[in-house]
Amino acid sequence: MPDPDPDFHGEQERALAQALLNLIQVRAGGTPGPLSRRLVTHCLALLPVDAAGVILVAPAASKDGKRPGSPGETVEVAATSDEVLRSVELYEIESAEGPCIEAVRTGRPHHVADFTARQRRWPALAVRARAAGYRAMWAEPLRHQNGAVGVINLYRRDAGTLDAHQRQRAQSLARAATTGLLLQRTLTDCHTRAGQLQRALSSRIPIEQAKGILSGRLGLSPEDAFEMLRTYARARQVRLRDLAAAVIDDPAGPWPPPEPDRSEN
Repeated sequence: MPDPDPDFHGEQERALAQALLNLIQVRAGGTPGPLSRRLVTHCLALLPVDAAGVILVAPAASKDGKRPGSPGETVEVAATSDEVLRSVELYEIESAEGPCIEAVRTGRPHHVADFTARQRRWPALAVRARAAGYRAMWAEPLRHQNGAVGVINLYRRDAGTLDAHQRQRAQSLARAATTGLLLQRTLTDCHTRAGQLQRALSSRIPIEQAKGILSGRLGLSPEDAFEMLRTYARARQVRLRDLAAAVIDDPAGPWPPPEPDRSEN
């Protein structure tokens, strides 16, 4: 059967493609907040839902092979479409129960088709969701390896679940968001390491210069000159780079140089 509205379908697919590109555009040094808020916006625009939230597993909780959602790991609300929904999300985290927590633990989607029906598994959550005006929920994990680094929580005011096409869209958004989140973490880590390396090099340059000065002045090998600098710095409890700066400031002066200002190592 032909699509009754091919123009609308095409426009929706273009909007989805733009959303996926938007979710992987990140920068070093950023936080997950902006990406999470963009993800919420795209979910509301592209899926038949009335509210959306994003919870994330803290980066440290994903290391050392631990499964997200296990004891001692941190899960936090990264973004919600409104404050009422935020209170529901916080309850799920604090109580460690609900579809979103199961999605984090298992890496698989979980849902409630009708909160107004009898809820044997999460009755307290059902009460809070109904009070907030929601009858259904779909938790789509941000899957990575054997678990998840977060979850998209989708809420509806009407009962029911997402159909196959809608689930596929939710999964596409989740995959793009996961890629963006992990890329941002990688870029931020590289940015941090680059800064640390730059600081290390900045400290090393005057030390190398001082080694060269002492080697020429005292007829020492570079290794012996460095050892002399290090031994003197330790004995006088001064920073090696401060001692090196004193040598550079007076390259023809006596050795050892006048004692530089003391400071903490």
